[in-house]
Amino acid sequence: MHHHDLSQPDYGTGQKKLGIYVFGFITCSILTLISFWAVMSETFAKNDILIIIFISAIIQFIVQVVCFLRLNTQTEQGRMNVMSLLFTGVILVAVIAGSLWIMWNLAYFMAH
Repeated sequence: MHHHDLSQPDYGTGQKKLGIYVFGFITCSILTLISFWAVMSETFAKNDILIIIFISAIIQFIVQVVCFLRLNTQTEQGRMNVMSLLFTGVILVAVIAGSLWIMWNLAYFMAH
């Protein structure tokens, strides 16, 4: 009886390594604590707090995509995954911006 090489399919995510998950967990925890501290310390203006939270959220999104989803451009499939994510982002921005534009115009023209 011969055993065939049953290798895992390549989804472009690379090898699973515990270190990258630990790094992602620690980094996301620190970013969450930074946002929490900014709100609870009451030493910043409201706009500064919003900027800190927004920047922390963007960095945390990038860390989660890279560390937990293991999105990379090292393989052809990985590059396709990145392009799919970017395309999804473009579509989401277009739909959300278009919806906001339509709602703003409707509210403006209903009031005038």
